[in-house]
Amino acid sequence: MNEINKDELLDFKKWQRFFFMAVYGLAIYFIVYALLFFAFAQFLFYLFTSSTNTQLQSANNWLHGFFNDSLNFLSFNTNAKPWPFAGMESESESSPLEEVIDTETEEVELSSEKSE
Repeated sequence: MNEINKDELLDFKKWQRFFFMAVYGLAIYFIVYALLFFAFAQFLFYLFTSSTNTQLQSANNWLHGFFNDSLNFLSFNTNAKPWPFAGMESESESSPLEEVIDTETEEVELSSEKSE
């Protein structure tokens, strides 16, 4: 039988991920109801004006994107945390190494002689 490694169980990054998973799971729960509310409000707006509200549509699109990002984080499809932590990963982990390109240079001498 395999022994359980105590260091693996006490790894801070794993417990930190569990905390964020709980927070984003709770956020998803409320976002579902917010999305349904916005969809109903958009229908009422459409019913009375025969056009959609762009502000409601923008809010709905943002919530939909946050929902997708959160669900990808919860299902381990990505390690990137959604908003408000998106883009806050450490530079060494998230940015690729810079590529250095060597180029040859030519020295050009300017003649100080005046042509007569």
